[in-house]
Amino acid sequence: MIPDPDGNWNQWERFAHTINGYEVQSGFEPCADLANGRQTKTLTELNCSLFFEARRERHSGGFTDVSDVVKQLLREIRRKIADEELD
Repeated sequence: MIPDPDGNWNQWERFAHTINGYEVQSGFEPCADLANGRQTKTLTELNCSLFFEARRERHSGGFTDVSDVVKQLLREIRRKIADEELD
């Protein structure tokens, strides 16, 4: 289940870890480039970017505010699922 971007904020991290973006993108750097470039086009790329944002938040110790990006990614993931754009 895809968390509501405007709902319970604690659910998004668990969902983000349903994919290992590092494995899917063949490493840290490609996953970081994808997330930092904000050029995601596919559902898989959106999920990998969400994964990276979860890792970014964890490793920043909560000092990086990823909330706007995460909400945007969740909205786009929900839209793609609704439109049956499954990659």
